Formats: sequence, C-alpha cells, structure tokens
Amino acid sequence: MTKISTREEIIRKGAELIHAQGFNATGIQQILQTVGIPKGSFYFYFKSKEDFGLEIIDYFGAMINGIITHYLGDKKIPPIQRMERLFEFFEAAFKENGHTQGCPIGNLSLELAGTNERLRVHLKDVIEALIAQVESCLEEGKRDGSIPSDLKTYDTARLIFYGFEGAILHMKVTKNIEPFRAFRSYLTGYFENIKAREKK
Repeated sequence: MTKISTREEIIRKGAELIHAQGFNATGIQQILQTVGIPKGSFYFYFKSKEDFGLEIIDYFGAMINGIITHYLGDKKIPPIQRMERLFEFFEAAFKENGHTQGCPIGNLSLELAGTNERLRVHLKDVIEALIAQVESCLEEGKRDGSIPSDLKTYDTARLIFYGFEGAILHMKVTKNIEPFRAFRSYLTGYFENIKAREKK
C-alpha cells in the first residue's frame, strides 16, 4: 500500500474498532495488527493517539454528514418528509447492528468530552455542523411554505438532535429499538402539528 492508502486504512480499521469498543479501550497495537503493518508504524502516520482521535472524529463526522446530506438534500420531496426518511434509515441501521453500537460521534462525546479538551472542542464543532444541516432543511421548509414562518429553526434543529442522541443512548442501555421508535413517533407527531399549523 502507498503511504496515503496505509494511513487511510489505519483510520478506517481504527474507526471500526473504536465504534465497537471505545477510544480508550482500543490500543494502537491492536489497530496495527488489524491493518497488518509492523509495530511502531503508527507514529509514521500520526503524531499521537490524540491526533489520531481527531482524524477518527473527522472520519465519523464525514460518514454521518454524507448520510444526512443524502436524505436532507433530496429536493424532490418536502423538507419534513426528508427528515422522516432520514430517521427511518437510522432506525433500520440500528436494528441491523443489534441496537448496541449507537452513534459513533455520540459515543466519543460521552467517553472523551470530560477528559480531553482538544477532542471535546473538535467533537463540538463536528456536532454543530451536523445540526446545521437539520437547521438548513427546516429553513428551506419555511421558504417553500411547508413549515410555519415563525418556527425557531435554531432551537428546533437542536431539539431534534438532542432527542436523537438521547434515544440512541437509551436504546443501547436497553438493547432494544423501542426508545428510538418512541423518538420517531414523537417526531412524526411534532411534524404533523407543524404541517397542520401551516394549513390553517
């Protein structure tokens, strides 16, 4: 493998391990063994495990951002329906992995925010970028008239994201999809109320 492809493979394999078992529980040697490169090669590509953590956060952020963009960027359907389809996708994905892994960015936030300031700040920036996509979708709905013009999109986008992450956390604890289904059910009712308000 080239230097660039080896680096990308370390990030990809490392992300898989970290998503499954956590950042602190994943050792550098374990990652290198999984990739199949010699001991000590890690520091040829990354200055420290903390710097590697920044790359992992970016990797997960880009992955989630791509999913959100795919659904919320679909101009063929109204903004609210896009969000409903987005969370339908996430429910199916969580069911497929057995309700245990959850959101990688949420997992890292719980694990690292209280112990590493540099990683905490980077997580915050990635999360804000994800929330901004939801807010932008809501703003589009205001512009096309499908969402009331007085809706506070800043607050609503954050409420949706906080509910999303909270539902995932409870889903992991219970090892059951029901908390996420409850979140989706509430969100569907909320969106129905929004659409009903706009029709009046």
